[in-house]
Amino acid sequence: MDHTGEILTFQFGTYANYVGAHFWNQQEANFRYGDESNQVVEEQLPNNDVLYREGLNALNRTTYTPRLLSVDLAGTLGHLPVTGELYGNFVQRDEELLPLGTGEELQQARQRAEESGVFPSHQLEVQEQPQAAICEYQRDLLKNSVAPEKNYKLAETANSWADFLYARYHPRTLNVLPGLVRDPTVQTLGTYSAGIELWQEAAFNEEFNDRIRLYVEECDGLQGFHVVFDIDDGFGGLAGKCLEHLNDEYSRASFVVPLHYPKITSYAQADTRLSHSIRVVNSVMSYHNLSEQASMFTPLSTLESIWRNNNLKSRSLPGLQWQVENLYQTSALLAGFLDTATLGYRLRQTPESLLRFCERVSPSGRKMTAAGVALPFGLREGQDLIEFLDQSGDHALLTQLTPGCEPGTSYVVQSVMARGIPAERLKRPREQAGEQLRMAAYGCDSVSHMLQLYYQCSYHGSVTNAAATPLPLKTQLPFPYEIFESSISSDGFRLPVGAERESGSRVDSAPMLAALQNSTKLGEHLDNLHAQTHRVQLAKLQAYSNSGLERDEYEASLDQLLEFRDLYADSQYL
Repeated sequence: MDHTGEILTFQFGTYANYVGAHFWNQQEANFRYGDESNQVVEEQLPNNDVLYREGLNALNRTTYTPRLLSVDLAGTLGHLPVTGELYGNFVQRDEELLPLGTGEELQQARQRAEESGVFPSHQLEVQEQPQAAICEYQRDLLKNSVAPEKNYKLAETANSWADFLYARYHPRTLNVLPGLVRDPTVQTLGTYSAGIELWQEAAFNEEFNDRIRLYVEECDGLQGFHVVFDIDDGFGGLAGKCLEHLNDEYSRASFVVPLHYPKITSYAQADTRLSHSIRVVNSVMSYHNLSEQASMFTPLSTLESIWRNNNLKSRSLPGLQWQVENLYQTSALLAGFLDTATLGYRLRQTPESLLRFCERVSPSGRKMTAAGVALPFGLREGQDLIEFLDQSGDHALLTQLTPGCEPGTSYVVQSVMARGIPAERLKRPREQAGEQLRMAAYGCDSVSHMLQLYYQCSYHGSVTNAAATPLPLKTQLPFPYEIFESSISSDGFRLPVGAERESGSRVDSAPMLAALQNSTKLGEHLDNLHAQTHRVQLAKLQAYSNSGLERDEYEASLDQLLEFRDLYADSQYL
């Protein structure tokens, strides 16, 4: 009997939840309701059951929510209750109707605390925290009155990922770390070791593992896990211990995505130099764990480099422009990549699986891969794909989203996913083809076939698995459509030179290319990380001294990093 092949997703950390909010918004943008017309045939749409679960809420209404466990700090949920908001069961808030801090509310809070028996009544002090404000977009969403033409200015006003979250989560999804409150100036959970210590605390561990078990027991054919986490701080330790638990208990494939913040991260009681060292140690410890526990992992960032990067030089994508340090905008780009790159094993009737996908792109133990993206895909209005690829010459189609990585064009193993390129834009009909008839690619009958041929000719000694769907990336609200330059049309294609999109119009969708790549050149990324460790004086890192990281443990991780790097030494491994 065939099963859906469910995947359970984890999001550890504030930036991971920013990326996750955009990712789940994108999933729901592709939902089809009833007889809704769509030019994309069924088998070219995502199989939503892979990532979603069906259930009933307290009102006995059917719900369809992400199969997701999210972990973050107190103060990041904004207006969201920790139990989430299911469809048709929103928490309605109106300051005029529900005044804050009434005596009755405080009395009820005191009574509940006393009944819990945690503290004697004479030792109990109830402190009121102000209710989180709801941004304009969420207010309109609650009233079902979101205006697509309205400028909600989310890039300037979003203080949390909850401010632009359209998707609604299951009550067991959200997990707030006990006693840790978000500080916008420093990393509250600063070190990898602190994350490990937190995982080992019964207050977090027991309930979280129970929630994992409940999700897994609901699955008919669990195929594995997506794990997205912030690698610059202690959430790396939480994610690492969670991976160990998943391997011990369930032994399934895992695709792991470590995220670097798009800005310099600071830590308590650490100047700029020490903060750089903490970031390096966090990465070393995470890479050690991932090289042993993950089926495949792909570091992501919009920055060109991470370690000891003082100028915050960002990647650039033709046709896009974003604020370098803006979490709302940069996370949308990373989420678009993640959504597109994983479509290969999430489409309906696909023969691909998560395990096969990971094994295909990470042979010979080379578990670390690099991310390449083209958003928008650069195809001009009226231009055919065959002409675009022919004219690209030696110009790379993709921009790297893995910091410090350039996989090159020789002996590359890669999985490439194209979306939003209509079949009618493949090539001209024979009677109108003209010069196209002389091109070898004219014999290709699909977008994936033509891309396969392109990479076969352009990448020496490489192995490419190309797939495609006409489903574009949806870029309506709450996606930051403002990042598209005026030279991009409303459907995401390039306008002729000098032409601009009509004033007041927005980009609603865009074609896109995403790739996961592996080659010997990725060893340079590991060399760069190891080179930074020579400047680390572990004894001077008070944050790590307080969290109990032993020198022997750190040295073992460094040795493992070198052994892992050796796997990328042979250029003829294909």
